[in-house]
Amino acid sequence: MEKLLPEPIAFAGSMIFLSIAVVAFALLNPEFRLWLENTPQGLNTAVGAFAGTVIGLLAIAAAIVYHGRLKYGDKETAEAEEARVLAAAIHGEIVALTQWLASQAARAPDYRSNEATAGSELAGFATRPVYEANAGRLELLGPDLAAAVAYCHAIFEHAEWEHNAALSNGTVNGNGSLQTVEAKLRTTADYLAAFAKNGPGQIDQAGRDAIFATSEDDREALA
Repeated sequence: MEKLLPEPIAFAGSMIFLSIAVVAFALLNPEFRLWLENTPQGLNTAVGAFAGTVIGLLAIAAAIVYHGRLKYGDKETAEAEEARVLAAAIHGEIVALTQWLASQAARAPDYRSNEATAGSELAGFATRPVYEANAGRLELLGPDLAAAVAYCHAIFEHAEWEHNAALSNGTVNGNGSLQTVEAKLRTTADYLAAFAKNGPGQIDQAGRDAIFATSEDDREALA
């Protein structure tokens, strides 16, 4: 849309310059002056009215362009601020998820104990209200970060279900991928924090490797 709206000051200036150039050329041209002197008064009035109308329309067009650019600029600013707020909110939620993963990975109870097995069933599932409410608005973060956020939530959900299933069965099989998923979430959280502070940016190759490098567990999560 921005490309369709020319710079209003430059547009108005160019129109004024063109009008002055036309008038100056006409007045300096002897043939035009002679034609103007011999033109009936009514025709002169009509030409003057037409020229005034053209100038008025040019002024209206410049005003429309100016206000259109202002409106577009306000919308663009609002969307940029909205994207940064969203990045900050998802960052906070992902940090909470990394803490949940770290706490679960660090527990490592003795699953041979019936008491430990019964207590481990209370691990539950982490809530993700910010992501669930804004999954359809991730495009505000740009393609790189939106993909990273969606990917990390997918593998987190898989690791969470796997971990809770292992707890319910009294085994430790679910703990294997928790630290890997935690590392991916922490990397994504760092990029979200940078976005919230500085605005849009791309994920570099090292970040892509840290987030998207797939293990067998990741492939199962995304299958």
